[in-house]
Amino acid sequence: MAIEITEKTTEKLNMPWKKTITVGRAYDLIREDILNHLRYLQQEIGYSYIRFHALFDDSMGVVKRRKDGTLSFQWHHVDKIYDALLDMGLRPFVELNPMPEALASGATTMFHYKMNVTPPRKFEEWGMLVEKFTEHCVDRYGLDEVKKWYFEVWNEPNLQCFWDSETPQEDYWKLYDAAAFAVKSIDSDLKVGGPSTAYAGWVKEMIEHCTSNDVPIDFVSTHVYQLDEPIDFGSVKASPHEKGQFMIDNFKSVKKIVRRSSMPDLEIHWTEWNAQTATTKGDVTFVDNKAMDNLYGGSLVAYNCIELDEVCDSMAYWTASDIFEEHPLSNAPFSCTYGLVTNKGIPKATANAFRLMSKLRGNKLEINLGEDLPHGCGVVATKELKTINGFAYNHLFITNGDRKAWSQAVSVMVSEKGKYLLTIACVKVGAGSAKEVWKNIGNPQNLTPIQEEAIRKMAEPEYSFKILDATDSISFDIVLNSNEFLYFELKPVDERAVSKSVEYDLNKLNKQLFTDEATK
Repeated sequence: MAIEITEKTTEKLNMPWKKTITVGRAYDLIREDILNHLRYLQQEIGYSYIRFHALFDDSMGVVKRRKDGTLSFQWHHVDKIYDALLDMGLRPFVELNPMPEALASGATTMFHYKMNVTPPRKFEEWGMLVEKFTEHCVDRYGLDEVKKWYFEVWNEPNLQCFWDSETPQEDYWKLYDAAAFAVKSIDSDLKVGGPSTAYAGWVKEMIEHCTSNDVPIDFVSTHVYQLDEPIDFGSVKASPHEKGQFMIDNFKSVKKIVRRSSMPDLEIHWTEWNAQTATTKGDVTFVDNKAMDNLYGGSLVAYNCIELDEVCDSMAYWTASDIFEEHPLSNAPFSCTYGLVTNKGIPKATANAFRLMSKLRGNKLEINLGEDLPHGCGVVATKELKTINGFAYNHLFITNGDRKAWSQAVSVMVSEKGKYLLTIACVKVGAGSAKEVWKNIGNPQNLTPIQEEAIRKMAEPEYSFKILDATDSISFDIVLNSNEFLYFELKPVDERAVSKSVEYDLNKLNKQLFTDEATK
């Protein structure tokens, strides 16, 4: 039975996944290559905000202690980075962390670049740092601009590796309170929030703390990963969640917590998630996860983004680029690092999912499925003026094994008769997902120029065209193998391009030109 896409439009897609993108740490943004990766993603997708760790890391040099014990602040690297990001249309989703050595109570660090994760010796000094930073941002970029930013306090304080405290929640409230009042001291309309937790934790407690103590909060933020499911339950099969629903259930659970709280209108921001996947706890890896680079990761992105369109205000994919230094930076062409693009800027299947979904414009069209689709398959369509856009995916959950190709007839209702041009961009192995090709040629460490050229071409989707006749509808078929996805566009055929020879007598014009030249 055909899927019927009707002429009836509803609301627009929210596209929360398009609001924020991420980078590993602030100092990486000194590099021109990662800025070029962001420029590419802005051109192809167009994010609104960017989030990253380690704004106050000692590599950024924001604060020093003078001999007399007073604090000195400087913002050279911050300015250089923010200037570059704002120039490409990316506003800061500011992550206020880590603890500069001059303020830190201990020496515990995290990651390859050793950011300090201890509480401050004096929470008043932490508040002073946040206040001076916020004041500087307003001085440099203007209050009207900075009012559009978000200020998020710390990162994953419910994990000891990110917040080395004997009383983590109690100390986090102190950290948050000092930062929130510091931001608001500059202007009450500036937006501050948290708790930026792992595993969707502390959201209820955060709202209760702020309500009970009259602490300002404008949004809640938290994180969830596919990997959390086998970590929590030992394996995906042992999970109580239905197949493929773990992240979706977590998103919906947090929305329910907020809407039932004393602050039901708080914005909800998921400031980290990605395609990392494992079937059992023993298989979990954060540094070499194949789903980050392959076709499966792309369809997982598509599945989650379409399913979660109405559940939150933003969902920030972690991260934009393989220029990423939580661990030593790999120089391999594909390294299963977190980026949407490789260290050379080659788009992965994950990037292509975002690229194609970003082409959905206008209001959503109602879809009559006729019958239940295979679990993991989906279609969404939009219309702007006379152009109909659609996106379809066939995501095969990691525990499913193999599945036959999903073949689906589609019927699109149209109000105008005539010819329509159907354009399809499909992502599959070797056309939009190049990691598998690189693996098949032996995982070469150093690509020759012709090899790199070929890989870049294979990282682009497969495009096709077809002219179809329409009376009251247009019919075509979607065929997707496991983990493939596609974008389609239906547009009335415009008038054919007019040859210059029809408008001008070129021979006569040439003769006139030569005659004029001859008479000079």
